[in-house]
Amino acid sequence: MTLQFFSAAFRPENEGARQRAVQGLPPLVPADPALHELLEAVRVLLRTPIAMLTVTDGEVQRVAGALGIEPVELPRSIAFCSHTIATAEGLLCVPDLRVDPRFRANPLVVAGPRMRHYTGAAVCSGPFPIGALCGLDVRPHGPASFRQRAELRRLADAAAERIGATPRQG
Repeated sequence: MTLQFFSAAFRPENEGARQRAVQGLPPLVPADPALHELLEAVRVLLRTPIAMLTVTDGEVQRVAGALGIEPVELPRSIAFCSHTIATAEGLLCVPDLRVDPRFRANPLVVAGPRMRHYTGAAVCSGPFPIGALCGLDVRPHGPASFRQRAELRRLADAAAERIGATPRQG
């Protein structure tokens, strides 16, 4: 028998300040029509059936809005978006989650819903990544293009503004 492990994301260096930024957010309104439009734009841009806006809060990932999947609170340790907020560039594209060693044994990949593709951009409040705007699919994709990455970053900034986050500096 072979044991397989998946990697939980590292915590950002400034986790305490990042968490205070999350706690400073106004209450989230998942039924917001403008947020729905942003999520639909993500699905079209990335050609994915699923789009989500998540907020990483302590040990959980909360879903502020979702299309194509029922929003569920997840443990931070298995959330793909936790990896996105821990990247220096604030963007993560995993064409096939089943072949990436960080994710191939993740419960979201090997059990339901059996995700195969993830692309996400950090949603920031000031300098702090508080969550991610992402597209997911149960089929693998090629890597996101430069244009898709740039547009996803723009949409992530619009999502941050929509949920009342402090605008990112520079």
